[in-house]
Amino acid sequence: MATENINKITKDFVVIWLDKTIEDNKDNQNTKAFIRQLVKGRLLTFDDQDKCIDHCGDRKSAEIWAKPYSKVSGIFTRRAALLDKIGKDVGVCDKDEDLPMSIFHLTERENTLQQLTKESATFMWYCSVLIVLRLMATYGDSKSEMIAECQAAYHDNETEQKKINDFERNYCAKEVFSWYTKDSFVYRLLNKALRTQNIEVIFKFRFFINDLHNQIEQFYYQYLDKHSSIIDHHLKVYRGQRLKMTEIDILKRNVNELISMNSFLSTTLNEELAKVFAGTSGQSNEPSSLQSVLFIIDICNMNKEMTPFAILENSPCSQGNGEDEVLFSIGAIFKIQSVKQQGNMWYVHLQLSKEQNEDSQNLSDHMIKQIGPKPDPLSFCWVLFRMSEYEKAEHYAKYMLTLFLPNDKGIGNTYSLLGLIYYDTHKLEQSIECYEKALDIYSQLNCHDSSQAIATHCSLGLTYLALGDTRNAEEQQILAEKNYIRAAGNLFYLKKKFCNI
Repeated sequence: MATENINKITKDFVVIWLDKTIEDNKDNQNTKAFIRQLVKGRLLTFDDQDKCIDHCGDRKSAEIWAKPYSKVSGIFTRRAALLDKIGKDVGVCDKDEDLPMSIFHLTERENTLQQLTKESATFMWYCSVLIVLRLMATYGDSKSEMIAECQAAYHDNETEQKKINDFERNYCAKEVFSWYTKDSFVYRLLNKALRTQNIEVIFKFRFFINDLHNQIEQFYYQYLDKHSSIIDHHLKVYRGQRLKMTEIDILKRNVNELISMNSFLSTTLNEELAKVFAGTSGQSNEPSSLQSVLFIIDICNMNKEMTPFAILENSPCSQGNGEDEVLFSIGAIFKIQSVKQQGNMWYVHLQLSKEQNEDSQNLSDHMIKQIGPKPDPLSFCWVLFRMSEYEKAEHYAKYMLTLFLPNDKGIGNTYSLLGLIYYDTHKLEQSIECYEKALDIYSQLNCHDSSQAIATHCSLGLTYLALGDTRNAEEQQILAEKNYIRAAGNLFYLKKKFCNI
């Protein structure tokens, strides 16, 4: 995985320490070690004031991003108090980042994937994630892929490396909640990948995503059985969040539309605890100003077809106060009921109910039709391609090329798909190059008459035609027809032989 990709995933928090005596005593060394644990290795130390200022960069730009925050969080003379404060600040920042969401406009229900608006396409993209990854959870050595990714991301962090080794030796599906809810590499890498739509990392976490969803579903069914005798049983949960005003405006504009939470969504039964995470915002309504937001989620008309959730006892979310965390599976879909401001707090009312689940199920059925009954490693890429998410599809296809063994037919299929991607993005020379690589693979494997090879000849012909090269276009058409006739002849021969047995 590229270094810059790792940095995007793991380097969320940076602690800068300026101290002329930083290397002079053992106590400082111990403090540095503890801070690196809290911020997952991102600690920069300076003993020179000018070098520290140079690293921080332009003061005016720094003041812009720092404006929403208090300049002085506290003055500490004891290491324990300082570390405690840093830990809490990191936790709050996690909450600020941990709500990727997308909107689906109900008026677009009948649209094809290509006809969707950008907002609705993103919504559908996340609907497809869980479906495809669950179907492909056991493809390849998914656990080893995940562990290798985690080791690369935390190669310079001894503490996290020990946790990763423990995960490799001792992980089992029944302990998936414990691994997800603890503040460690799993939570950070997975949620960062989901927030940024990092296809490569999400795919590597497929077995863990599947285990977590299955365990949430199991807890949910147990909860339903326990409350089956209660008529119209409903639940109210809360989530505190700090959002930019631009994000709140999106919510305000989409009241009565569907919203998808594009990660595993952590909530609580304790409204006051949620308000703590929401923090205290100022009066500024500038687009970049962080606002305190309390999400109030009503869950009603519960049944086994709804988006599952799990009530986790003694979760880290409770901060030791005995309150329970309520964790929704990835892609939970809610209807936005209202968005109102009272004082310094925004209140966003969402509803999860049978009706919203029916909309969700229709979308899921649509995605399954797009994927097909037998998903393979390229199924996810095909979904992205059909949604016109060309950049993501290209990145994922190139990643898949690194996974296939030499002379695997999948390499040919991947190059053929890359040819389609480049054709649709008007990169015709690159499209031709990929189609030719695909045909070379099919030729090496002696499968000229396969449906994929025939389709690739047709696609290559269309690409030549788009370039005005009618001679090569006609040649590809002839090859496609020739291989099709050969394939039909082989099929007739096999049928005849079978009938004579």
